[in-house]
Amino acid sequence: MDTLISGGLLRRVANLHAQLHRQGESCCGGATMAQCTILTELGRTGPVILGDLSRGLGLDKGWVSRSVETLAQEGLLEKKPSEADKRTVIIEMTATGHSLCESVNTALDSLSERVLKRVPPEEHEGVLRALKILERALEEELDQGHVGTSCC
Repeated sequence: MDTLISGGLLRRVANLHAQLHRQGESCCGGATMAQCTILTELGRTGPVILGDLSRGLGLDKGWVSRSVETLAQEGLLEKKPSEADKRTVIIEMTATGHSLCESVNTALDSLSERVLKRVPPEEHEGVLRALKILERALEEELDQGHVGTSCC
C-alpha cells in the first residue's frame, strides 16, 4: 500500500467530512458543533464523568468542562454527584438534551445517506465494509496510545 497516497486520502476524507458537519451546523438546533459532539457522544455512551467524556472525545478537559457547563445552563445536561464518590460529577442528558440529540443524529444520518447515494450502488457494501475496518483500526491505534507520538 502506498502510505503517501492512503495517508493523504484519509486526511482529505476526514477534512471533507468535518466540513460537511460544519456546513450543517443548523442541524444542531442552535448548539455549536462542539456542543453537538458532546451531546452525540453522551447519546452513544450514556452518563459519564467529565474525564471519561473528554478522553472519549479526545478533547481538552477544561474545554469540555466549559462546554458541559453551558449545556447544563441551557437545560440540555445535568450534573449529578456520583453515588460512589461525591467529589465526582456524573454528566447526563436531560429529556430536552435527548430530544436534541435525536434530532442531531437524524440530521447527520440524513447527511450520510445523501453522501452514500452519490456512491454507485454496487459499491455500497464495499464502502461500508471499509468504513468498519477503518473504524476498528483507528480505535486500536487510539487504544495503543500512539496518538501524538509522531504527528505534527
